[in-house]
Amino acid sequence: MKIAVLVLANDEVCVCNRCSRDKRSGNYADMVKAVRETWANHQVEGVKVFYIYGHRMGVSFPPDSGKIITKEIYWPHGGAGDGHKPVIVEQKKAPFAIDDCIYSDTPEGRENLYYKTLDGFQWLLENEDFDYVLRTNCGSYIDLEIMKKEVEKLGVKNGVYKGVVGQYNNSHNSGQPPMIMFASGAAFLTSRDLIEDIVGKRNQVEHVTSPYASKTIGDDVTFAHHFINFCNAELTSFPRVDYSELEHVNAAAKTAMHCYFRHTINPDIMYAVHKVKGLDSKEEI
Repeated sequence: MKIAVLVLANDEVCVCNRCSRDKRSGNYADMVKAVRETWANHQVEGVKVFYIYGHRMGVSFPPDSGKIITKEIYWPHGGAGDGHKPVIVEQKKAPFAIDDCIYSDTPEGRENLYYKTLDGFQWLLENEDFDYVLRTNCGSYIDLEIMKKEVEKLGVKNGVYKGVVGQYNNSHNSGQPPMIMFASGAAFLTSRDLIEDIVGKRNQVEHVTSPYASKTIGDDVTFAHHFINFCNAELTSFPRVDYSELEHVNAAAKTAMHCYFRHTINPDIMYAVHKVKGLDSKEEI
C-alpha cells in the first residue's frame, strides 16, 4: 500500500488577532519547518510526504511548463476583504515540483486553497504511484506509523473518504444540498479513484461557495460535495485530538494519529506533541 501525504504550505504570516498578539505564533513557514523536523522527518515505508505551495517568492515556473485550460476565480493577497476584487483566469501553468515541494500557479491565501489543492492532486496523479492521499495542513501533527496502520485496515479499495466529520449549512446555495457533511480540511483521506475523478472533471465540479459577497470556494466542503454526491463515496470518521494552547498538550497525544492545533499557528505545540510521543525532533538532534 502506498500513501501520499499532501501538506498545505506557504511562507506567509497570519494576521488574525490571535496570532498578532502572540509573538511566537502566526508564521506559517515556522509551522512547515516544525512539520519537517517532527512527524514528517519520521520515515515510514510506503508513505511519502509532499508540500503544496502556491505562488512563492523566488520560485519561477519552468519555461516549458504545460498549460491547464480552466476558469478559476482567485483572490489576490489580502483576500476577499479590504476592497480587493477577484481575478478570473482561463489558463494557468501546470503544477511542477522541486524535490518534495509541489508548486501551483495559484495565489496564496485561504480563499484559494481549493485550486491549490487540486493542482497538488493533479501533480501526484501524473508523477506518483499511490493508493490514497492524506491532505493535511501545517497546523496538524500526523503520526505516520499510526496513520498507516489505520489505512492498512481498509485495504486498497475505491470510494474511501475519511476525516473528522463536520456539518456545513449550505442553505444559501440553491440547487445544492442544504446541509453538507464533510471531512475537516485539517486532514482528510481519499482513495485514488476520487482524486482521479475530481481532477479529471476539474472544470465541471459544482463548487460550494460562501454566503458572503465574495462567494469564495470552501475547499474541504467542495471536495465533500463532489466525493459524496457525485462519486457515491461514504464519509467515515478518523480520530483526532485537538489542542489550542501549548499547556494543553497531554498524554493523549502519545497514541493519537492526528493532533490538530485549531487555527493556532504556534510551532511550539508541534514540538511538544512530538516530545510526548517520546521522539526527538530533527532540530534537537
